[in-house]
Amino acid sequence: MLHKVAFYPCCCRDVVVPVDLVQPYADRIVFCDIDERLEPEWRAQEPLLSRGVETEFRIDDARKVIESLQQIDVLFYRRDSAGEGGSALFVLGDSILPSILAKFPIHGGLIITDGSNSRGSNFKRMIRLSGLRKHGWRFGLAENQPLLESHGLHIIRVEPDTPAT
Repeated sequence: MLHKVAFYPCCCRDVVVPVDLVQPYADRIVFCDIDERLEPEWRAQEPLLSRGVETEFRIDDARKVIESLQQIDVLFYRRDSAGEGGSALFVLGDSILPSILAKFPIHGGLIITDGSNSRGSNFKRMIRLSGLRKHGWRFGLAENQPLLESHGLHIIRVEPDTPAT
């Protein structure tokens, strides 16, 4: 059975709650951060994590981790910034997003995000009524938004863009 993989770049210490939030959408989550000091904290939190989701922790640059992954079904990204303590990595921007989309399955996937570190207007356009067409994909809000009110997270459908006939 193929796993549905979620990827959470620049996660810092945010590991317990995301496992519960991602569980309905993926059965494996890859956490990533560049800060080596996080590894002991991550390991200490492993017993608190839901047993329904396999977890993997990677200390490395998010761009390198993206390249190493075979598939990403769900991009989970929240609470990041360009300021002090933030990654200054614009995951939803045009320099990193295409490499993530290249790992999405042919039928598409999901982005679950609060819009952190948005570069340009990609996020704003993804969540508008008409959505966004870019990089060969269509982005639009999923019909159900169960995480919006409780966690401020938008669920964005990502589907292959097919030209209008």
